[in-house]
Amino acid sequence: MQVISELVKIPNNGNPTTEYIENELTKLNINPLRWAIVNVSDKMFTVSVANLKK
Repeated sequence: MQVISELVKIPNNGNPTTEYIENELTKLNINPLRWAIVNVSDKMFTVSVANLKK
């Protein structure tokens, strides 16, 4: 297994709960080891994620 650091954009729903962010990451086929919101705009969250890949 390897860990890949990525920046991904997720739609801003106005309520960035842990469940919402992790569900959106799952939709993008990302298995997060850790993640953090690093930028917020009116329409998007930019999330830094450590993705576990097989």
